[in-house]
Amino acid sequence: MKKRGKLFGALLLAAVLLAAGYSRYMEPEMLTVKEITVETDRDIENCKVIFFTDTHFGKLYDESHGEKIAELINQRNADIVVFGGDLLDNYGRDRDLLDMAYLQKVLGGIKAKEGKFAVFGNHDYGGGAFRIYEEFMEKCGFLVLVNEQRTLEKYQIDIIGVDDYLLGQADYGLCRMQSDRFHLIISHEPVVCKFVEGLGDNLALAGHTHGGQVSVPFLTDKLLPPGSGQYVKGYYTSGEDGLGDSVQMYVSSGIGMAKYPFRFFNVPEIIEITIVKKDG
Repeated sequence: MKKRGKLFGALLLAAVLLAAGYSRYMEPEMLTVKEITVETDRDIENCKVIFFTDTHFGKLYDESHGEKIAELINQRNADIVVFGGDLLDNYGRDRDLLDMAYLQKVLGGIKAKEGKFAVFGNHDYGGGAFRIYEEFMEKCGFLVLVNEQRTLEKYQIDIIGVDDYLLGQADYGLCRMQSDRFHLIISHEPVVCKFVEGLGDNLALAGHTHGGQVSVPFLTDKLLPPGSGQYVKGYYTSGEDGLGDSVQMYVSSGIGMAKYPFRFFNVPEIIEITIVKKDG
């Protein structure tokens, strides 16, 4: 019995060490592109949107990863590129570690036919990043939307950027749709989707949750940060999990890491959304 106990203990320790090594050194490097298609009966031109979020560049995820992110995005031939916030993990803590000139060059090299857009995340306000985030993103070619709407005339799509729910001054009036157009709503925190109501086809894109970053039954929900609502990751259809009937949402598990240097069953992702008009 003692030998069996020792063997079990050794196997358990080996499994824990293997999982720790995998989650620390392998999964964070497994950046993938996930493709989804959203259909609408609105009169639009088909549009390919690349959405990436939560890079958290800093001591846990260095800026050298930016090159692969840009490369994967540019391979997709996007009409527009959208960044969902939390560029840096903690600017005040990590600014001496970061090569911001290199990061600007890499992110500035991301290509989009009709424009690049971004919103603030809570980490873009906290840690001293508020002083540099908007100007930095503009130098990278992104238009930072702070409670603003832009119409993509070529596609007949409105893009709406809502300010950060936790540390910004989010204007939820923007989420009450007055037109029956197709609306693309960008908010760092998923909980903002609960304010969406009114007309049109409405697709919300959010990040913030990291999918819990470590996906373990009964534990992941406890790891979700404030502002997540009950949303973890993935595609939520209208009426699902508290969503209104006029909105659907994709919550990305993001790319980088915060608080702890692990990802487990939460592969970093870039999202390719093709918005198409329904046949007939």
